[in-house]
Amino acid sequence: MGNYRTKLSRAGVKDVAVNAGKRSKSNPEASASRSSIKRPRRGEVNFLPNYPSGENKDTLETLRLAMVEEFKKTTAERNMILIHQHMQRTFAPRREEIVNSTSPIADLKERWPALFGEAQLYSEFHRITNQNLPFSFFAGLDKYTQQLLQLYKKKRTGIFGEKMANLLRAYAEQDKNDISAARVAALAGLPLYLKEDSSAVFKNCKEEEFEEFHKGPVALVAVVDEDNVPSVIPFQPLSVSVILEDQVVMSHRSWADALVNLFGLLFALHLSYPEKLAGFFEFVQIVILNLDDGRRQLKPKLQTLRNELD
Repeated sequence: MGNYRTKLSRAGVKDVAVNAGKRSKSNPEASASRSSIKRPRRGEVNFLPNYPSGENKDTLETLRLAMVEEFKKTTAERNMILIHQHMQRTFAPRREEIVNSTSPIADLKERWPALFGEAQLYSEFHRITNQNLPFSFFAGLDKYTQQLLQLYKKKRTGIFGEKMANLLRAYAEQDKNDISAARVAALAGLPLYLKEDSSAVFKNCKEEEFEEFHKGPVALVAVVDEDNVPSVIPFQPLSVSVILEDQVVMSHRSWADALVNLFGLLFALHLSYPEKLAGFFEFVQIVILNLDDGRRQLKPKLQTLRNELD
């Protein structure tokens, strides 16, 4: 197998070649073979694709620059068909840049502005996983929503139980025919059920407080029009902003849709899940989206929840 991978690396297969050149007899000063290994970890189908036939770094850089110029125009003036075609064509160098470097989000947004719009974010997720993100997400969530809500009603002990009770009371005040409210309740209850602290990632504030709340490496900040900011995820926010590295990178009117945007960005930008909500995001990935590379077992609490839902 080692010899086979060596041949693939020499042939230029990028998802193999990216880990070539580690420490060896001929290269004793290189990093150890097990350090900084770059590989698919979340069910990515196209992790590091090769360049399209007939293209090289220079020709693809020309396409990237053309897209940057398009984004200097007004929204109405942009050639969205051209942008989509160029994003398709430049997928390989973009993945190479994102996976191999630790570029700040601000730099990536400047170099690949289309990636921070909903249409191209969803297209990028499809290029990586072969899945339609919003369709797969909400289809998977709707499959488990009622079961999750029933499980939440049994979670009544301790501090997480108190927070769950507050969430269910807020949900009881919503229109029972509103599928969006049920989705938000199902998602909002997940961290509580898994006993994870979501306060550093899922934040609520008033409009005049937004500047002090949109901080952090990864966050969803919901702006509410209420005298008392709710302690649970709001069902009818004014807006929800996706925060990466202290920057607002996307916004939405719906909390659930903003979460879909955030999840797509974590994949597209090859970012790690927030440590305190790792279980929440792994549940979304493996159970709701069925994106599992099969290399690792679920954590016991996630496996238990999965078993209760099956």
